[in-house]
Amino acid sequence: MSLTKTIKSYFDHSVASIFNGASNKHPIIVLNALKNIIGDDRQNPSQRLLDAMAALAEKYPQRKDDKAVLDTLAKEGLGNTVFIADLEDACQSGDSLAMEKEAARVQWVSENGLAGLDCLIEVALQDFDRLGTFAYHLQRANIFQQDVKNTWHYSRSLLKEIVKAPLPVPHSKKDVNPELIMNTILTKRIDSPISNFAAAIRLWEGEYVRISGYRRELSHWYSKFNFDQQIEINEKGMKGLENYVKNGGNFFIQMAEELTTNQEWELQIIELEALRYFSNKVTSNKDLVDISSYLKEIMK
Repeated sequence: MSLTKTIKSYFDHSVASIFNGASNKHPIIVLNALKNIIGDDRQNPSQRLLDAMAALAEKYPQRKDDKAVLDTLAKEGLGNTVFIADLEDACQSGDSLAMEKEAARVQWVSENGLAGLDCLIEVALQDFDRLGTFAYHLQRANIFQQDVKNTWHYSRSLLKEIVKAPLPVPHSKKDVNPELIMNTILTKRIDSPISNFAAAIRLWEGEYVRISGYRRELSHWYSKFNFDQQIEINEKGMKGLENYVKNGGNFFIQMAEELTTNQEWELQIIELEALRYFSNKVTSNKDLVDISSYLKEIMK
């Protein structure tokens, strides 16, 4: 099996997991993060990281009724019309059965299989601290070697996470500029994981059918933070980071391999991958120093 097909099989297995933990610790986040890091050397992919992916994909028991939910609805009948608004209303009500029914109806009538998932992502962003990073990585895992026939597993995985807590109501759009915030976030030490900001910025910059709704919720989330206080970091950049920024290479692969031996490696990998993302957007030597400061905390 090719590398891409192997990784996709891990994704498909993971989104069918019965996972009772916090949404921001879901294995699909870690798996997509590892995929991105492994991608730094596609010609010689890290076997240690692939082994970690395989073990994590198999870690949790599997749902067996995804197809049955779709088949049952088809037997009952889809009705004369299917509205996205009905799915949104079901999500706001918190009625898990209604949510699954409406999501399944949308799945049946969606030509590309994505309408329901796109809607659920927008809904999930209403509770960004809980669901934002999960929604981003789930979306990226779905479009990687996308197979429309498997999209329902991804949608149902998101449904299972949404119902773990009541959703806030949809928010009003705020007047913020996340593109400017991105240029300063590394120096602020805001009380939120750096992976949240990486996910938010990537969602903001993406090309999505429902991008206006995504940005409405993202702007609300950004508006909560105070970016005035700046922390001075009197350190040197980590050895190897500048060369990675200029030439690529195994810098993050080697750190990821080291982290997989730690007890809390899954959360550390999520943060490491976020810093890898930011390292590919640096504009100054100061950015390198700031990223290095975060990396040193992770690698302690």
